[in-house]
Amino acid sequence: MLQKVALEQSVGAVIKYKYDNTESAQFLLLKNRRGFWGFPQGHKEKGETELQTLVREVREETGISDLDIQSHIGKIMYSFFKGDGMRSEKEVSFYFAITSTRQVRISEEHADFTWVTLKDAFGLLDHAKLKQILDKGHKKGLY
Repeated sequence: MLQKVALEQSVGAVIKYKYDNTESAQFLLLKNRRGFWGFPQGHKEKGETELQTLVREVREETGISDLDIQSHIGKIMYSFFKGDGMRSEKEVSFYFAITSTRQVRISEEHADFTWVTLKDAFGLLDHAKLKQILDKGHKKGLY
């Protein structure tokens, strides 16, 4: 018998600090409670558009409400096992956004945050699919 797999939809953001020309661009990474670095992202709630989810999740996870959404980067899919042992598929749609604030107030979901250069972001990101999203946005000329 085939096990039904639930598809979870999430929306995430690659956020760049809007800088002047004297410093290199910096990107926001969040460290989750398991010790992995990634981007702000979260579940799409019933009735929300992707952009509404993006704005809400970024505000909840980082305290940042000054967000200038630039472009859709792409989607990733992965599967994982929930706490109850059920397999779940997750689709995360990523957008590129700019903020003019470096002040971050992380939620209880996260252990730490950092602003890093693009090169350092590739070094810190733990999951290959997150590196692919970062690379895809870079190749599209977004940053």
